[in-house]
Amino acid sequence: MRLIIPCHGGSESTKSPSISLHSDRKDLGMDHQGASVRFSADRRFRHAPALQKRNSLKANNLQVAKLKPDPASSAQNKDFQLERLLKSKPPNLHLFVTQLKNEANGYCLGKLAELHRNAEKSNVISERLEPCRPKPWCPKIPPVLYGAEKLDSVAVNMTEEEIVDAVGSMGVGGSWAPDDCKARHSVCIIIPYRDRKDHLWTLLYRLIPVLKRQQLDFKIFVVEQVSNATFNKGAIMNAAFLTIYRTYGLRGEGDWHKGLYGCYVFHDVDMLPEDDRNMYSCPEFPRHLSVAVNEFKYQLPYHKLVGGVFNIRPDHYLLVNGYSNLFWGWGGEDDDMGYRLEQVGLPITRPPERLARYTMVKHVKRKPLAHAVRLKLVHTSQKRFRADGLNTLKYEVFRVDTEKLYTRILVGVGDMPEYVRSFEVSRRSTSSQNKRWK
Repeated sequence: MRLIIPCHGGSESTKSPSISLHSDRKDLGMDHQGASVRFSADRRFRHAPALQKRNSLKANNLQVAKLKPDPASSAQNKDFQLERLLKSKPPNLHLFVTQLKNEANGYCLGKLAELHRNAEKSNVISERLEPCRPKPWCPKIPPVLYGAEKLDSVAVNMTEEEIVDAVGSMGVGGSWAPDDCKARHSVCIIIPYRDRKDHLWTLLYRLIPVLKRQQLDFKIFVVEQVSNATFNKGAIMNAAFLTIYRTYGLRGEGDWHKGLYGCYVFHDVDMLPEDDRNMYSCPEFPRHLSVAVNEFKYQLPYHKLVGGVFNIRPDHYLLVNGYSNLFWGWGGEDDDMGYRLEQVGLPITRPPERLARYTMVKHVKRKPLAHAVRLKLVHTSQKRFRADGLNTLKYEVFRVDTEKLYTRILVGVGDMPEYVRSFEVSRRSTSSQNKRWK
């Protein structure tokens, strides 16, 4: 029996619209204009050697002046210089995305060739795909949903074994799909994590039953930053996405026929969904799911907010170049994502507030990135998103562990650049001095 499995992903839901990446034509116009100016100058210099020599000396003096450090710019309280963190020539985003998709397809083809060489595995998967026993599609509206539930903002007092028993049977590495019907949506859940084990298990205890009642084909990934380096939530979420995408979803041996995930849900570890009618299925456009949070009195603080729980299709995530890698510490990367979506013309959709309610588990807030740095980064989001994200991320995958309720990805993304660290120190010292004088 010949096994044919397509190496592409997607779900039954509406496909995402096609939005092309195109270059900035202003740069080309500037280059042509500069070339014409230099050409005219060269013609005059050939007829006036003395003038050429004088202009040459002026140009050399100007270049030296540019290289000399500006005393004002070296002051401790000078504005944050974003240019020091960006590459002068970042990889072309369109070429990067094309290469990434080729890597994913190549990985898939390699796995299929391996399965073909193993007759036993091929027969098992062929039986699942046999057309004489097709599964019906799951209903568009799941039949068993509980609606709104009142949740506690304190972590559950249960052992890991009790939680595993409570959520019911799960597949390898936190995967699950309904047995009696074919899921309409294939969803990847990515949870950025560090040192909050009780919050993680509280979320799994609440979230997994919700996803099962919604009849989704899902898999849960917990991405953890290695070492005690400053936390960078945006960078490790990018690292998780690239690791999963490049390996064709990190599927199990019997799940390769399902293809890539139709959407990715980036889920904070302390956000508990109160209503299972708030669907985690794949939307047509990016969807902010955590609209009404108890911490904010169940009101949306501002329109561009996409933090907490955010659902996005892979093509859209590639289009905005993922999250920024420059937000070290707590806060800012979600606001930056909101501006990226606006820049490429993608709307932020939201469920009704009465359904999109979340309880935030109580915890100690992390130290945020200096306000001046965050402000500079957020305000320049639209200008730098092609030069800061998936295509410029430097990361290393140390381990991929299969746990009972999730797959753990341990990654390293380096540490906070020394320039940002020294700038933060100077800002905080200045702020403390100002407080003492007041």
